[in-house]
Amino acid sequence: MMRKLILAAVLAASAAPAAAETIAIVGARVVSLGPAGDIPRGTVLVRDGRIAAVGAAVRVPAGAKVIDATGQTVTPGLAATVSPLALNDTIGSGWGGRGSTNERLSAGFDVAYDVNPDSPQIPEARVEGVTWAVLAPNAPGPAAGAPRKVFGGQAAIVRLSADGDYLVAPHVAVVTAVGEGGAAAAGGSRGAWRTLVKQSLALARDYRRGRVDDGRLEELSLSRADLEALVPVVERRRPLLVEVNRASDIRLVLDVAREENVRVVLSGAAEAWMLAPQIAAARAPVVLDAEDNQAFTFESLNATYRNAAILHEAGVLIAFKPGIARIVFLIRTPRFLAGRTVRFGLPWEAALAAITVNPARIFGFDDRLGSIAPGRDADLVIWSGDPLETTTVARRVLIRGAEQPMTSRSRELRDRYIGAVRPAR
Repeated sequence: MMRKLILAAVLAASAAPAAAETIAIVGARVVSLGPAGDIPRGTVLVRDGRIAAVGAAVRVPAGAKVIDATGQTVTPGLAATVSPLALNDTIGSGWGGRGSTNERLSAGFDVAYDVNPDSPQIPEARVEGVTWAVLAPNAPGPAAGAPRKVFGGQAAIVRLSADGDYLVAPHVAVVTAVGEGGAAAAGGSRGAWRTLVKQSLALARDYRRGRVDDGRLEELSLSRADLEALVPVVERRRPLLVEVNRASDIRLVLDVAREENVRVVLSGAAEAWMLAPQIAAARAPVVLDAEDNQAFTFESLNATYRNAAILHEAGVLIAFKPGIARIVFLIRTPRFLAGRTVRFGLPWEAALAAITVNPARIFGFDDRLGSIAPGRDADLVIWSGDPLETTTVARRVLIRGAEQPMTSRSRELRDRYIGAVRPAR
């Protein structure tokens, strides 16, 4: 009960508006990704940190702060999905996230409390139009001497506001992994992963009914914190976020989800296009690496840039994530990942939706995030042009109606040293 009260207090505080003023953005092309659609020349009215109105004929009230965005484009703030943003300030190449090495803490580990709100990565992402992120812990892997695990922990949603009020919601999904790494972490095989997941979910159901044998907890290396994290999964209130790539492994995940009546979100999903109809029928969203088109491993032999377009055509809800072998630059630029997929057949608006409203839908926050509609948080970006073009820049970024500083460490270093590298006249 106490944990529920604390969570309710956190959510209530995070819902409070950050700016108590009225702002009108006028004259821009407004791509709302909501009921208002794409407005060639419209107005977005913001009041007390939320969208009050959007349309072509919105009246601007007296006293409102007016931002003239004529010739520019307004979109919802972008999302960095399944990202390690601000979890490790030394991210270079590779996956610099966080995880638990405690043998009795797996699903119960919550990555939200590893966020550094002062991380230099946050302003780097913000100046690229990223206003919120879905942060995920490291999936279980085959590290030498690591305890047998099938869950990596819980994902969280954070905002990238300069005021440091970052937590939107903890506990939005429980992370697991299937494939060579996940199989090794589970004890050596995909069959071991399947058995341990099913046993853990069964134990979570017993825990929910008040029937828990501490001996079984010891046997499965689970803690009560792990079971508390899994209860929303067996109640279908939260999904399992599954790192998976090979088509046969995706089938295994879909089979387990059907047998256990749980929701799953596929992450990575290099070969998902091969099972697009089955994934659509299972209503399983996919968070894919839009850069993946090479067989870096035997699990991604059939990776293709067409993955996103094929899944979208089949009716699968998609979002994009940075690849695990990409440099930090791509962690903060989801729009470049989305833009690439347009070249390979994904419709432009579907690509933009994959980095805005679709992540919000996947994790159950589309009533607050991801679109420009009355009542939504006023997370907005004013772009110089098409946000999926590499030459476009973000002119202004608002998070809950508050204008954000358009500065970052890389820009400050540029400004400090550019005079020294410019050629003399």
